[in-house]
Amino acid sequence: GISLIMRILDQLNSPWRALFVGGGPMETELKRWGAQKGDRVRVITGVPHDLVNGYLNAMDVMLAPSQTTPRWKEQFGRMIIEAFAAGVPVIGSDSGEIPYVIRDSGMVVGENDEDGWVRELTELLESPSRRLELRDRSIQRAHKEFTWRVVAEKHLHFFKRIIDMKKRDS
Repeated sequence: GISLIMRILDQLNSPWRALFVGGGPMETELKRWGAQKGDRVRVITGVPHDLVNGYLNAMDVMLAPSQTTPRWKEQFGRMIIEAFAAGVPVIGSDSGEIPYVIRDSGMVVGENDEDGWVRELTELLESPSRRLELRDRSIQRAHKEFTWRVVAEKHLHFFKRIIDMKKRDS
């Protein structure tokens, strides 16, 4: 979805700055595009996972524009949960499981709906109150459904159900 992000940022009329964290096959193209934008774009590579939260805390909005391919759909979107926990509003694509992860704690846009991406990103950039609303929802959701304790309890419950089913079948 990096190409999509570059295209939608090129279309925005609202002031923006972009921080890209991580590397990959589009890194050279992204850096070339970013160089044309001056200090509005920063590309940071080689960030160890334990330092990602510091970068998330610098964001007003995180985009998760995952794109479905013939052999892949987004399975979960861990970066979304990390953004939620950091109180960063998320706009995500409708690829795979992203809409189910985001629910009403963020915004979901069609994978290739560039006008929709521009519209939703503009709304969040221009509405601090909407960002605060989504921040609060996302933090609550992260604590209610995605802390290690909650996930461990869900796994334990799942395995207990399997054991109980095996006992009944025996």
